Amino acid sequence: MRHFLPLRCAILAALVGAAMLGMQPAWLAAHDPGEAGAAAGLDELGLDHAFLPDEEQAFAKGAGRALVLATLVAREGDTPPGAPAAITSLNSPFTNGDGEVGFTGSAGENFVWFDTGIIWLSSDAPPGTVLTGAESTMGVGNDGEFIYSPAVNGDDAVWTHNGALLVEGSPAPGYDPPTTSIFNSRPHMLPGGASYWVAGVSYSGGTSTEGRVLYASSDSTPATITRVIASGDLVGGFPVAAGSSGIGFDYQISDSGSHHIHELVLETGSTTNDDIVYVDGAIVARELSPSGGGDNWDNFGTVTINDSGDYLFSGDTDGATTSDAFIASNGVIVVREGDTLAGVTLTSAASVNALSMNNLGRATFVWSVGGIGKVLFYACDVADLVGSSVELLRTGDELDLDAVPGPDAVVSDFNASTAIGPGLWLAEDDRVFVELDVDFGAGDVEAIFALEAPPCVPEPHLVLNEVDYDQGGADAAEFLEIFNGTGATVSLGGYTVELVDGTGGGAAAYQTIPLPAVDLADGDYLVVCSNAGTTFNCDLDVDPDTDLIQDGAPDAVALRDASGALVDTVSYEGDTGAPYTEGSGVGLEDDPAIDYYGISRFPDGVDTDVNNVDLSGRCHSPGLPNLETSSDCVPIPVELMSFSID
Repeated sequence: MRHFLPLRCAILAALVGAAMLGMQPAWLAAHDPGEAGAAAGLDELGLDHAFLPDEEQAFAKGAGRALVLATLVAREGDTPPGAPAAITSLNSPFTNGDGEVGFTGSAGENFVWFDTGIIWLSSDAPPGTVLTGAESTMGVGNDGEFIYSPAVNGDDAVWTHNGALLVEGSPAPGYDPPTTSIFNSRPHMLPGGASYWVAGVSYSGGTSTEGRVLYASSDSTPATITRVIASGDLVGGFPVAAGSSGIGFDYQISDSGSHHIHELVLETGSTTNDDIVYVDGAIVARELSPSGGGDNWDNFGTVTINDSGDYLFSGDTDGATTSDAFIASNGVIVVREGDTLAGVTLTSAASVNALSMNNLGRATFVWSVGGIGKVLFYACDVADLVGSSVELLRTGDELDLDAVPGPDAVVSDFNASTAIGPGLWLAEDDRVFVELDVDFGAGDVEAIFALEAPPCVPEPHLVLNEVDYDQGGADAAEFLEIFNGTGATVSLGGYTVELVDGTGGGAAAYQTIPLPAVDLADGDYLVVCSNAGTTFNCDLDVDPDTDLIQDGAPDAVALRDASGALVDTVSYEGDTGAPYTEGSGVGLEDDPAIDYYGISRFPDGVDTDVNNVDLSGRCHSPGLPNLETSSDCVPIPVELMSFSID
């Protein structure tokens, strides 16, 4: 361990201070008007220019309210490239692991939209196949895969980029004849292209629904369809209900496929205690059981889950009608009717219309509030919705279309529904995609917008500041560096470093390294290495001397505190399985062909919880301030001399 020289400390403080100032919640108050401004807005939001609307849209909230930057993705009346006519209807937006949006709609015929434009029209079906309609729910994968629910020659179906997946009237996969598929609904897709959906079945081969099943297809083809959960399966000692109610339409599979959440109905003998929330094989809430808030669970609404296994669900308790609506985080009610969020009191009869959560632990949700209408919130911490929420938008807010003072349009409604489609989705880059009814001056039209959420400032914590896991030839100089930028001394007693094998997208710790019980001062480093003889400033030499840290594709390193809580994690060369990836590690890579090179944060300690944003390939500097340079790297003693002279 070591401390900065005074000059270095001042330089670092200035750099970190500037970075942290850039992370403070802030709203953009103006932007360039016209086509150039629209292009700039699309660039900032990560959207391409293939379909550039007539004008970039900016949410200008009513008098005295902050201006919220937003980008119009699509709206009724526009005719995007490839569409046979103007858009006449839009459905709920959904995103993939890269934050690219997908949805269905109609523009002369039904279409599937991905990222910047239409990628599928119903007329693209093979000859003899007629596709009509498009259910509100759908899903998209990272490589442009999609699933949605049209009718195929008049029969209810799910259709993917590979064609028909399952059609009404077909034999029901996973069942003995004569069981038949009756309906196919609520499709969902993981970033890797796996499909899920709810189907109705007739065990007798008839035309009425006698049971339900949640199906999965690992590659979105009929050959890989499997049953996930179905009517008749035992849950908590009771069978999942038969008929048309057992498998609820409210469900979600985490992006990695590792975690599931479902609303199910069991055959308990009573309708007063048969509704449950089911997470990863366990009942976490059941009607008439205590909610922990002095009342009992009564009914359940929307559910969502992420790769860390964190989950949210909404509903009502059997308590007073002025406080019965709620949102629960990991089974604990964290906000309910009557609470105040971001200055908005959820007055009776308030209710939750939609909620969504991403893998960074952020959430966005819509409440209907008496006397106000619908209000869209965004929260940085799913466990503290009351303390970390900000208001993004509400019905009646004015829209400024050209950054010139004065209203140009008004938000009439949020198309958010717990019954049909959420109308709301939170992307992995924290953009909020929302479906709205908006009046541009000639009556209401449907439109989909991307809203930029305010940055979340993470709680100060130790970070894995630098890793050199790959050298040319034998890996005999590997190290990782821990940096304390918390503003206070941290005792490392009980802390551990985990080295994680993420091959195949999994996650298995192959070595755990206890850290020494020493105090790490604010602004100081601790360097863990495989060989102190080859690593400058090594504080803790551990075995083995070579090949200590695996070479990726993907792998991860993680830091846990004395309680075992995950403090920081870095996944490199891809996304390691939960919970060892923050955001994404795709493209984050050490280059063994460059000597004295690794992956590091610049400036030290910068942490937005996105691995491949916070870290990048740079010349390494164990135990010293990280370097901006990524070429002409030199041995540390020379770097030290050069840095001191500068």
